[in-house]
Amino acid sequence: MTKLFKLFWFSFLSIFLVSCVQTQEIEDIGIINAGGVDSTKDDSIETTLVIFDFSSLSDNMTQIITGTGKTLGGATEDAELSSINRLVPGKIKLTLFGEEMAKQGILPYLDMQTRDARVPDMMYLAVGRPTAKEILNVDESEISKDVGQFLHDIIENHSTDHNVPRKSLQDFLRIYYDIGQDNVLPIFEVQEKTPKQIGIALFRGDQMIGQLTNDDIMLINLMDRVVKDKVFELTLPIEPFKDFFEKIEQPHNRNDLDLAFFIQKGKSKTKLVDIENLIFETNTKIQFRLIEQSASVKLTEPKVIEILENEIEKNMEERFNKLLKKLKDYGSDPFGYGRYYKRTREGKDLTVEEWREKYPNIEVKFNVEVELIRHGATD
Repeated sequence: MTKLFKLFWFSFLSIFLVSCVQTQEIEDIGIINAGGVDSTKDDSIETTLVIFDFSSLSDNMTQIITGTGKTLGGATEDAELSSINRLVPGKIKLTLFGEEMAKQGILPYLDMQTRDARVPDMMYLAVGRPTAKEILNVDESEISKDVGQFLHDIIENHSTDHNVPRKSLQDFLRIYYDIGQDNVLPIFEVQEKTPKQIGIALFRGDQMIGQLTNDDIMLINLMDRVVKDKVFELTLPIEPFKDFFEKIEQPHNRNDLDLAFFIQKGKSKTKLVDIENLIFETNTKIQFRLIEQSASVKLTEPKVIEILENEIEKNMEERFNKLLKKLKDYGSDPFGYGRYYKRTREGKDLTVEEWREKYPNIEVKFNVEVELIRHGATD
């Protein structure tokens, strides 16, 4: 009898509690698809929200609303006053920070979003130039879909071929708190009425401190992961190839040889070889296929392949060195050399301040080994 009595009360309470859960019809809510965060002249925050409005009173399913406040939460509440519906962030795919806001530091706003259980951890982050508001207010007829989905798809689709850095809220915070590496984010700008990814925002901690070119992201990716199926352009001096051109073409007026490659596989390994003097060694191996050249070099001769591989190796090593110098000048470590140094500490903590002081003094020996596995069509 006791068991039956307990079962009865459990069933009764379950039905009662379920009936108390507040429900919302989809017509009564505005689903936030993307958000922008900008600073204002009076040190307030302006948020721009791309929302899906399913109410029968709306002529357009996608709506753009804005709000201001001293905090991101306050700005969002202010924006909600422009909507007939209650806003929910459960489907937000992207947060775009205006360039000025990114330079001031974005951690407080990321922290707020992290504390909101409704915000997805896999939401992407990016920078908008000059403002997030300008990017999110583009005419959607020019891009054939809502702007939030458009920006998300650029990051999602082009990050797989290593053209755009992809950082989610979770990724950014993991790198930020794991001392020894800095973040990069894509920068978007409106060009010819369409948002375009025009560079890479370089961060030091949570602050944007500079910009890298789109070509730089491939070098950063080579340090961090296996790169596959990536088209990559190089310009080499033409002098080493002067005796190996087809008879039909003698490029006397050329100084450079422009080449396009398809990287089959590329990966780097780094080790700290001198702890006292902070000397690192990074070995990069790349298998590639030549797909295009600006002059007809005889690729059937083994000597030409050897020269080509040597010239590419020298070019890549020079590019790595130039990029590292630029990064050290900024005091930012997206290559993550601090992670390798931290592993030698044998349980001792590495502080941000300590690595910032040591980083400008590191030396890196870049060794690039390339292999031409086959070549395709040439022009």
